[in-house]
Amino acid sequence: MRIDAARIHRVVCTPDGVVREPGMNIVSEEAYPQTVRTPGTEGEPLVFSGENGILLTQTGYRFLPREIHTYSIEGGKAKIVTRKTIDGERSFVENASVRKTGDAWTASVTFAIGEEECIYGLGQHENGTYNYRDVKEYLYQNNMQIPMPVFLSSKGYGILFDAGCLMTYEEKDNVITVTLDAVDQIAYYVISGENFDELIRGIRVLTGKAVMLPKWAFGYVQSKERYVSQEDILHTEEEFKKRDIPLSCLVLDWKSWEEGKWGNKYVDKSRFPNLREMTDALHDDGVAFMISLWPNMNKGCENNQEMLEAGKLLANLSTYDAFDPEARDLYWDQCRRELYRDGTDAWWCDSTEPFTPDWNGLTKRPDEERYELAKENLTRYFDARKANNYALVHAQGMYEHQRKEPVQKRVLNLTRSGSLSIQRYGVVLWSGDIMATWDVFKKQIAEGLSMCMSGIPYWTLDIGAFFAGSTQGFRRFSNVTEGEAPWFWHGDFEDGCRDLGYRELYTRWLQFGAFLPMMRSHGTDTPREPWNFGEPGTVYYDTIVKYIRMRYEMLPYSYSLARQVEENGYTILRSLMFDFASDEKVRTMSGEFMYGPAFLVCPVTEPLGYGPGSRKLDKEETWDVYLPQGSGWYRQDTKEWLEGGQTAKLDAPISWQPVLIREGSIVPMDKGIRKDGSFDTVEVYAGCDGSFTWYQDNGLDYTYENGEYAKIPMEWKDGESVLILGAAEGSYAYPETILCRCFRRDGSVCEKEVRYTGKETRVTLE
Repeated sequence: MRIDAARIHRVVCTPDGVVREPGMNIVSEEAYPQTVRTPGTEGEPLVFSGENGILLTQTGYRFLPREIHTYSIEGGKAKIVTRKTIDGERSFVENASVRKTGDAWTASVTFAIGEEECIYGLGQHENGTYNYRDVKEYLYQNNMQIPMPVFLSSKGYGILFDAGCLMTYEEKDNVITVTLDAVDQIAYYVISGENFDELIRGIRVLTGKAVMLPKWAFGYVQSKERYVSQEDILHTEEEFKKRDIPLSCLVLDWKSWEEGKWGNKYVDKSRFPNLREMTDALHDDGVAFMISLWPNMNKGCENNQEMLEAGKLLANLSTYDAFDPEARDLYWDQCRRELYRDGTDAWWCDSTEPFTPDWNGLTKRPDEERYELAKENLTRYFDARKANNYALVHAQGMYEHQRKEPVQKRVLNLTRSGSLSIQRYGVVLWSGDIMATWDVFKKQIAEGLSMCMSGIPYWTLDIGAFFAGSTQGFRRFSNVTEGEAPWFWHGDFEDGCRDLGYRELYTRWLQFGAFLPMMRSHGTDTPREPWNFGEPGTVYYDTIVKYIRMRYEMLPYSYSLARQVEENGYTILRSLMFDFASDEKVRTMSGEFMYGPAFLVCPVTEPLGYGPGSRKLDKEETWDVYLPQGSGWYRQDTKEWLEGGQTAKLDAPISWQPVLIREGSIVPMDKGIRKDGSFDTVEVYAGCDGSFTWYQDNGLDYTYENGEYAKIPMEWKDGESVLILGAAEGSYAYPETILCRCFRRDGSVCEKEVRYTGKETRVTLE
């Protein structure tokens, strides 16, 4: 069968002749009409064609019967054992047994693809894979792994699987095989488009639009493992203020509860005597408060007992059943009673896998063994057909309940796991408990780009990595004097921020983090606040502070992009394939990316100054940067113009991460660092026409949905040297005095201060 490409086709391969409705990850009825039904046998190939010929061919599929099993408790009374693990305290029921609860199928489908095309997406994993050719990847929820059942092709199509089960992807000899662990049918969507932005918009049509995050999420977020008291948090915020370092959020990691009450959603009053007083003090200085929540609660704490009596715990009698709407109701009620009531602004929903059976041992297990372990554990507690979707329904409960509260705050949920459509619920995903090595740092860039090429717009990481060192930190955590660290706790820097090698790695990581959707520092082993890396006048401290301040200068630009994410399905963290797909050199290039339409970011991912142990290196402080074809580029620091289509060797002292600005860019900036998203300066980079729309609202609630916002469309006409500030839209305030500055290829700069009244204003800059 030959199918000409439309924007979206739904394909269903059925084992029994019944075409079922889409699953929980698919939210749009726009996808329903164009369904291609295939019979219960492998049938004839399906050929998908576009304007330039064949896109791909489904060559076959198969079904094998599979039973669905879940845990139950023998004898009606549980034998519970609680163990301390690296990934938090966990409860285990020793007398749980498996029983059959249904029937399904293990299914596989194969596609023939072109020899030259590249494959991207599949979410975020650990290996830094960018192009998924000749690769086998296991798609299951785990610490450091967030699978997304979607991939994009350099030929201009995407495949999105409607399935919540564990999967494997493998490409070999121009054939992609996707195996689905437990399904009732094979259902997938073929999305076509002229560029990657159109493919991502197709994903969002199917899985839902990403909602606006609070404005403070685009500032600087400070976290560590962990602040131990109310006094500790307030002292930290006071130190930021004293040093004039802007700050948007402080994060309280695990153990906010009383000792022995893991996961309880009441703070320990001996350490946090007045939560409302603490959050009020932070709010007075414009700082939000985020707290860590866990889906598991230990036996003996109030929240666990309440869930137990309501019958809303999984068979381990610790983790709540987020698939149950009534359990989600109760979980939110527990969050609301004290935490939300007393001023908490955001949730850090940790460990939402919520089982990590491979998170132990000195040696990392083979990939297939890890997958089987995860499958065994996840499908004990969840219907195997939706075992990858726990974090999704957990996030759904947090979002939907908070939106109903009379005190309205925009939802922000920083969570370690997720699946397709989680962007609907105010979620930022982060990459888990990574370790501090230069190799891991480099791989994280590819993983972030893969996540954003899977349709998820908000992704971040622990700046500086979670595990800075290795054995010493592990022993301190475990309160032992001997023993080696497990496989995942192997950072290169035992001395943490005292090590000049770690200071260099951390600074480079923070420079990269300044161009992520969320800029967030976090980790264990060593403190992470800027003053732990030196004092004013020293290079690491000064550079860290400079980049934090730069983040706020860019806030009007970043927040405007966030509005584009919601309105137009935009992607902020952009693989070069979004904007330069015609340049063959970028097809396998994962070390550079665009931050919005203007900034080409080229992180330095090798040590140039110091290695571990403060070992001095004899290296040239330069970095090779590829400048994509089709545009000219301005250095961010000197404004020197460089021609595209070349590799340039740029100086790269620790004080500067190579960043280039694309000609034709219009960038609204806040040089006054007011943290409110307004702007006082517009920078234009001449060389071609360009446009940008600035957006502003109060950044706190959802009144923007009723018109309480401001927009100013901006257009640069290069041939006329004219910047047009269009008429303001919306009822929110806009800046009235604007400095307009134009940079040119010859190094000249023209600037004019203009009075803006909300009407179209033409500014000549020559």
